[in-house]
Amino acid sequence: MDRNDGRTKYVLRGEGAGSVFVIDEKTGNIHVTKPLDREEKDEYRLVATATDRQTDRALEPSSQFIIRVQDINDNPPIFDDGPYSAIVPEMANIGTSIIQVTATDADDPTYGNSAKLVYTLVQGQQYFSVDPQTGILRTAVPDMDRETQDQYLVLLQAKDMGGHLGGLSGTTTVTVRLSDVNDNPPRFTQSE
Repeated sequence: MDRNDGRTKYVLRGEGAGSVFVIDEKTGNIHVTKPLDREEKDEYRLVATATDRQTDRALEPSSQFIIRVQDINDNPPIFDDGPYSAIVPEMANIGTSIIQVTATDADDPTYGNSAKLVYTLVQGQQYFSVDPQTGILRTAVPDMDRETQDQYLVLLQAKDMGGHLGGLSGTTTVTVRLSDVNDNPPRFTQSE
């Protein structure tokens, strides 16, 4: 109905109309006025109407539409329950499960790899390993002796984007304490 003669006026109503979104009342072009954050609001429902500039009567039925905010990788992984503490018996077999750490990412898990997390060890690789997908921390050596060293500080990282370059990361610590097992026989302090 718009004949480009200046008689048509476009009006926008709905969520964010006039504040987040503005409409050019002459052309009907809609513009965003400020940055959008999908984690705050992921969609906006709007109604646009073409009206007669002099009478304000609708020239045709209003158009209803939804603007969906596409996610970008703008949130790092967070370990909500960290720092962690765990106990494992000394001399445990290689691969003994110690604890599972879990990070969360506020980015959209259904779009791209922004929320696809990969776990790695930053500190403690000589004694421990971590499953990159599950975050399960395991022993990597069989001979950790509590009488030699009874505690280890492990630094774990969760990186989004599937661990690829450009991903954001978060870290947490796990304090691993070795519990005692009966591995030392009694000894007399004097032989006679």
